Amino acid sequence: MLNKPRMGLVFSLAVGAGLNGAAQNVPPGAAVLNYTLRVINDRPTSAEIAPGSNGHYNWFSGQWWETPPPLTDYSTVSNVLVLSLGGDLVSTPRDFSAGALPVLSGSNGFYVEFEVQLSDTNQDHWPAVWLMPVEHNAQAQDRYPGDPPGFERWMELDVDEGGWGPGLLGTVHSWSGIWPNYTNVSNPNNLSPVALDRSQKHTLGGSYDPRHQMVTWWVDGQRQMSAVSPYVPAIAAKQHFYLILSAQTHGKNIPYSMYVSGVRAYVPVALELLMPSVEGSSFSFNWSAVSGQVYQVQYSTDLRAANWTNWGNPITASNSIVSISDTITNTQRFYRVVVSLGAP
Repeated sequence: MLNKPRMGLVFSLAVGAGLNGAAQNVPPGAAVLNYTLRVINDRPTSAEIAPGSNGHYNWFSGQWWETPPPLTDYSTVSNVLVLSLGGDLVSTPRDFSAGALPVLSGSNGFYVEFEVQLSDTNQDHWPAVWLMPVEHNAQAQDRYPGDPPGFERWMELDVDEGGWGPGLLGTVHSWSGIWPNYTNVSNPNNLSPVALDRSQKHTLGGSYDPRHQMVTWWVDGQRQMSAVSPYVPAIAAKQHFYLILSAQTHGKNIPYSMYVSGVRAYVPVALELLMPSVEGSSFSFNWSAVSGQVYQVQYSTDLRAANWTNWGNPITASNSIVSISDTITNTQRFYRVVVSLGAP
């Protein structure tokens, strides 16, 4: 009788201190959607800003369509990032190659929040925290099959813009058209009646739920308003979003400072075993993943072991499915995937 190699395969979720412990810190805007996986947890400083247009940095100066503002527009005070008037930072390289922060997949949904404070409350100040899709770029990758030649579609999500009223101005735009003649529709209920003293720190949040095609805005953990179709376009579920910090003006160019002390993003824990298989002397398995999230496969010969051995290097998901394969050995092995939630 031939003794065939045995292989134990266990697919489990491990998250450092534990998912339940991390979930206690999930903000209400993420918790209501069960978006408990924190994929961005940045306390930005000017040291995180790229000296050029690309590279493994958290932030980059200027939109791809504009001349980058000078790096002198940014500084650090008490370990907090400060944008001066004219500062404009994005979380992806200007050529949309991979940076240090992940993009947020519309197909998964996401919640983002920004901790922001201004030096004063002058109504000329136009601070903004918002998101755009990487597909809207110089190559016009926001063109889709079945649309007229040159026709583009994308969602812009403005979590907050200052200087328009007493409270948060949260707008979602459904853009479409052929450059330069773009048009958009946006939610009319975009101004919160709850007044904000912008000289104090506030947490400004926004979520995108592709299942219900809904965007919702939050201030300091309190829901403000929501918007749905036609203002939230279905195409957003096919796009990937980066973050933007802007210190603009309503026209008078009155100097001010915009302090950004925290940036966080949460997504669903989309981890599910898909079609494990054995072929000859090897096996493979794959799992549903969050694009940009880092995973570590581990194995052990004892399912009850406290310490497991890393299998290979950490894997950064580039799409919604990750696959690995290994050789079957004579020793029974159990496998698991570890997802890092980042620092608390």
